[in-house]
Amino acid sequence: MGDVMESDPHVGLARIADVTPRTSAELVSALTRLARMADEWSDVVRGLQEPTRRLVGSAAAASVSMAARRAEEAFLELEMTLGDAQAARRSLPLATPKGEDRRPVV
Repeated sequence: MGDVMESDPHVGLARIADVTPRTSAELVSALTRLARMADEWSDVVRGLQEPTRRLVGSAAAASVSMAARRAEEAFLELEMTLGDAQAARRSLPLATPKGEDRRPVV
């Protein structure tokens, strides 16, 4: 088969989902990788619209177009989440404040 995606998308997703982020830095890293994959996925799906129209028909191409829009929406949602995670990370204190008894202040 001619043009096949070079890497297995399941492997990339498995690496992202394999470890549950424990810190905000790990979460930002996972969201960054996932957003990048979603952007690539959107491009791949959009690239199939014209061949689908030509080889299968306009109704199938419309379905591919809808899938591409949804993939783009997923990318945009992940980008917004990433921005929120980065902003939250900047606003987190470096150390938990402690009271006189050295217990964390809630």
